[in-house]
Amino acid sequence: MHDCKLFSPQLASFLTQLAYAKHRQLLLVTGEQNWCYQQANQLLQQLAPVQYKVLSASCELKNSSWTEHTHQILGQEFQHVIYDGFSGLAPDKLAALSGTVQAGGLFILLLPELADLQHWCDPTLETFQSFAQQRQHSYFNQRLAGLLTNNSLLHFSQTEGWQPLPKVSTEAGVLSLTEQQYCVEQIIKTATGRANRPLLISADRGRGKSAALGLAAAKLSDKNIIICSQQFTALHSCFKHFAVARGCHYQAQQKQLGNLRYIAPDQLLSELPQCDVLLVDEAAAIPVPMLIKMLAHYPRIVFASTMIGYEGNGRGYTLRFKRYLERHYKNMRSVNLELPIRFAPADPLEQHICKLLALDADYTSSEFNNAALQFSELQATELAHDEALLRQVMGLLSLAHYQTSVNDLRHLLDATAQRIFVCQQRDTLLGVCLITIEGGLSATISEQITSGQRRPQGHLMAQTLAQLTVEPKILTLSCARVVRIAVAPSHHNNKIGSKLLAHCEQQLTASCHWFGASFGANASLLKFWQAAGFNLVKLGFKQDKATAEHAALVLKSLNRDNTLNDQLESEFQSDFALHLLDHFNQLDQQLVEQILTAFMPCHVDRHLDKRLKSLLTTDYQLHAIKPLLWRAYWCTPRSLLTCDENTKCIFIRLILQNWSPKKAQIALQISGKKSLDKQFKQAVTNWYEQYLLKKLP
Repeated sequence: MHDCKLFSPQLASFLTQLAYAKHRQLLLVTGEQNWCYQQANQLLQQLAPVQYKVLSASCELKNSSWTEHTHQILGQEFQHVIYDGFSGLAPDKLAALSGTVQAGGLFILLLPELADLQHWCDPTLETFQSFAQQRQHSYFNQRLAGLLTNNSLLHFSQTEGWQPLPKVSTEAGVLSLTEQQYCVEQIIKTATGRANRPLLISADRGRGKSAALGLAAAKLSDKNIIICSQQFTALHSCFKHFAVARGCHYQAQQKQLGNLRYIAPDQLLSELPQCDVLLVDEAAAIPVPMLIKMLAHYPRIVFASTMIGYEGNGRGYTLRFKRYLERHYKNMRSVNLELPIRFAPADPLEQHICKLLALDADYTSSEFNNAALQFSELQATELAHDEALLRQVMGLLSLAHYQTSVNDLRHLLDATAQRIFVCQQRDTLLGVCLITIEGGLSATISEQITSGQRRPQGHLMAQTLAQLTVEPKILTLSCARVVRIAVAPSHHNNKIGSKLLAHCEQQLTASCHWFGASFGANASLLKFWQAAGFNLVKLGFKQDKATAEHAALVLKSLNRDNTLNDQLESEFQSDFALHLLDHFNQLDQQLVEQILTAFMPCHVDRHLDKRLKSLLTTDYQLHAIKPLLWRAYWCTPRSLLTCDENTKCIFIRLILQNWSPKKAQIALQISGKKSLDKQFKQAVTNWYEQYLLKKLP
């Protein structure tokens, strides 16, 4: 064992050079757990009295804490930080902590020796695996060990001592504020210029996006400004820079300062307070439907969001929302912040974290050609050893998904019973489908889950099916759930997703009883799954926080026995009619229409039919005919689908979702009760024609 100290003259000299370059660096300390703790404690003692943060679940490290949520870490700054890898390698915590390191500081990572890392089972591994499907080997750690074995970072080993120190830039670090100043100008222009010209700001972490919002607000002293974000803690930088620019005192958790005040997104849309300009920070974390509602009410609005950051990747959000803005607001503007302002460009720590966690994995689009499509299955070990392929997969997933989590990389590599299918054209990746195999549990555990006594980790679809049917046997059988399917945006409408799904089904038929998926329901997505032969069997009552969509569960049988599938579909359709009156009375109209396409007609009661025909010849009122229309409609649920849009909208809102006339008038922009009554009666006439054509004798 080398007899040397972690804090040495060469480290002191290195830190001086690092501060001069305004860079940050990763310091890897590897060895036995107790030895690493001892070295870390001694180092902190030597570095005192600097401000530092220790993230660890062990009390052996001085002043340590282990936060559950990343937002408890963000918004702070420290000269040096320590991450205890022995407490578990959680990618989201790793990334978030790295964002708190100041220029000239160290991110100190404690780990076993790299040669042992791929066989070491850290405590976090089990959180990425399902119940009864655990394995001890981590491909995430195996990949990590390979990437950390280089000379571009500081490395102090218990067995090898100091590894050769990396080079530090000899030039003085320069922080350029040019981009941020331009961004501030654009925010002011949006606030003072013509209405309905939204501004979209996109930036990686550390580029001064939130600070720019605060600096711009400080210059708009005559404006009433509201700023909203899902997490108030994310706005600390904004309020701090506002206070400095105004020369006033700011205390953390202070939600109003001068003419700038914070309001949460849901409160904003429920109360619709007046303001001159609305600033929306971390917009990628807010559902797009909510952002669209903000646009409709606030004529001067700025959206800011992170492209590559410590919470995840917002590329999917940016692409989708920017397309919407360009389509509906021809004069919208966008600003991209690329230069960091908290540390100098080419920061080693940022480069290390991006590489280790594949945060900057970028998908390169290509032209679709006549070459044959190739379908294959990838193994996690293959991805762990093929960095280029891994980055293609992660890049496509982050591009196609609304909000990618930092933890997604570890899920990809370490989730057990997961199968990864891809579609390629020559060497170009066009589509990815992640599937998890669920079920196969013991009879005892299955009984406990079905009765509600247990809710083990994972097996989401299998547990849901067992609870819906109250049939424990389902959990003893195997089923396959699509976790995510992504197709390159430039290759949409080429049937790649459908063909990839068909290939997956072919590969799974021999080993699984059912094939399904859970996703945020919207009309186009549901149409895709229905076209592939899947039936909607459940729609969650709660809306997803990121998308404001209800979780849909679709299912198909992989053997000849369709009993379960038919039973669940029938039960869902029976319940859905009543749920539309309360739980789902705000459900998107297009989604309601798409759900109704799968409903089958039933025999019409002759007495009901006669009553309806007679009532329609009178000068009927809405409240008098509504119950009869509701009952008659559910005998012919497809009768509405061939009607014109106005008829469908009025019928769905007033009859199927039981909206009040006043609410319908406002939402449908119909002026006056007489006008509504006239349009309603015309809609009923239009529907009744289709009802007569489609009713069963």
